[in-house]
Formats: sequence, structure tokens, C-alpha cells
Amino acid sequence: MKHFSAAALSLALLEVAQAVRFLGRVNPATRELTWAGTGVAFSFSGSSATIGFESVTGANSVLLTVDGKSTVIANVNTSSISTPAGLANGHHTVFLRKRSEALFGSIFVGNVTTDGSFGKDPRSHRKIEFIGDSITVGYGMDGVLPCTNTAELEDNPNTYAVLAANSLKADYDIVAWSGIGLVRNTAYGSPGGPTMTSRWTKYGAQDADNSYTFPSKETPDAVVIALGTNDFSVDNNNRPILDVGNFTSATVSFIRTVQTHYPKAQFFLVTSPMLGDGYPAGEAQHTAQTKAFTDAAARLNGTKVHVVDWPTQGSDVGCDYHPNIATNAAEAPILASAIAEALGW
Repeated sequence: MKHFSAAALSLALLEVAQAVRFLGRVNPATRELTWAGTGVAFSFSGSSATIGFESVTGANSVLLTVDGKSTVIANVNTSSISTPAGLANGHHTVFLRKRSEALFGSIFVGNVTTDGSFGKDPRSHRKIEFIGDSITVGYGMDGVLPCTNTAELEDNPNTYAVLAANSLKADYDIVAWSGIGLVRNTAYGSPGGPTMTSRWTKYGAQDADNSYTFPSKETPDAVVIALGTNDFSVDNNNRPILDVGNFTSATVSFIRTVQTHYPKAQFFLVTSPMLGDGYPAGEAQHTAQTKAFTDAAARLNGTKVHVVDWPTQGSDVGCDYHPNIATNAAEAPILASAIAEALGW
């Protein structure tokens, strides 16, 4: 049996041509799956494989995909996850990705084993990084309002982000946190914590600021920024209306910061389906966000920045009025088309 010990996993990745690869931002020092969409991928020749866990904290939902067939594991409460029983002896490709976000829990990857031999890394040459909030996470997607969001109801694999990336046959990273904003976090609940300008610099979602090392192999071709829903939120007018000029300037500043690490990437600013022009009265939030993004793109003259305008969602929604599966499915082709046109994909 081929075996990768947890302590030697980093070395094994190099020795076997990255046969077992982390997906998304996973700090190799901790092997902690935090961000939604993080996981592991590998191929093997044999009849079974197992992904072991050093530990599991909190609540975590994952999607296991073997040879294109997916299984939802709504609550990870075991020390490992194996390929389905009865798998034929042959070549297989495995992806394990988190459906739920960091604030619910983490999975620490341990041993990865197979009864056969590991194959080549199933890596795409295309890469997209998604930077967003609860919409990008997949908050409450599998629920129907009224409902309370849980790790089980989050459904990152069916978000606009993953659907768009999959349709473009692109690998992806997701850096997203519910309630987060660009200049201020949500007005609802107790958001606290850093805004995305700080959170984006972390390796794992709970790691220290500026811990991400920007590995060259993880450099994206496209960066999608889906922020603003929480910046605009006012919680029944209990905080000042967003200074749209400040938001525009912050968008410009953030893109310039990201460009220092991804100088060749193209950027896509997507408007929020949760923002409309009818509420709160007199704010025209959808129009204001669209203009802010358009103005930011204009100020970044010479930079490849594209504005993708999504329509406001309908009345069928998930938990806390978040976009449901149908809305995400409708949004994904709009974004995918914009990326394909800009990058020639």
C-alpha cells in the first residue's frame, strides 16, 4: 500500500509529481481546510483510496467526487473518508472539497492512502480566484426562507463561482467569508473581524495577516471580486448610508494591491443580486454599486477590469434572503461568458 504520512506530505507531493494536491488556499504547515472549496485532489490506479484526517473541528460539510460522480457528506464526523465500496480496479480521479465555510469548522488533512499507486496530478492549466462574501461561500443555498444557515445548508459547489469555473474547465481558489465587506462588514448580527483587504492576505482563513505566500503555481488568470453587499447593508437604517465614493476608491486600491501579486490577471467586478433599487427607499443600491464598479474600472485605465452586472434576484431565496441554487445557476453563465470572452477561453 502506498502511504503518505502527515509529517512527510509536503515532501511526498514533490517526490510523486504532486500526485496528491491541496485545492485552494491550504497552508502546508497546518494542512487545515478552512476556506470553502478547499480540499485535496489526486488520481490513482487501484480499487480504493482513503483521505485521513488528523482532526476535525466544529461542523463541516464536504463533497466527494470520484470519476465525476459526487456524494455529499453533510457532516464530517469520522477520522477519514474513503472512495465508494466496490470501485472497479482501474484508474480513478478523486476530488474532496469543503461545501461549508471557515466560521463553522476546519478539517486537518492527515494520511492519504491507496491500495494501488498514485498517478499524475489532475491539474487544469486555467485558474480563477474568487474573492467574496456569503454569496460566494454559498450561504443558506440549500435552505428555503425562512431558515437558519448551517454548515449542511451551505453549498459552495453549486455557487455561481464553482459553476462558472467548472464550465470553463478552470481550477479555482475561493477566498470568501460571510458578512465581510471591502470597507465595512455587514450591519447585521455581530460581524466583527477584519474586512477583505486584511482577510485576503491570510493563508488559511484564520491564519495571521500576510501569511499567504502567493505560490507561483497558484497564480490565477482571472480574479473575480464579488463584494459590496455587506458594505451597503444598513440594518433598518441603523448605521450611516455607505459613502459610495469611498467604496469606489477602496475598490481601486484593492485591485492595485492584488495586481502586485497577479500582474497579468484580468479582473471581474460582479454586482450583487441581493442589492436592488427599491430598498432601502431612496438609495438605489444596485445602481450605486454598478456605478461604483464602472467608475473604479475607468480609474484603472489600462488595467483589464470588467464589470459584470447581475440582475437583482427574485422572491425565491435561501436562508436570510441569500441567492438559492436557481439564482446561482442563472448567474454563472453570465460570468463565465465574460471571462471566456476576455481571456479567449
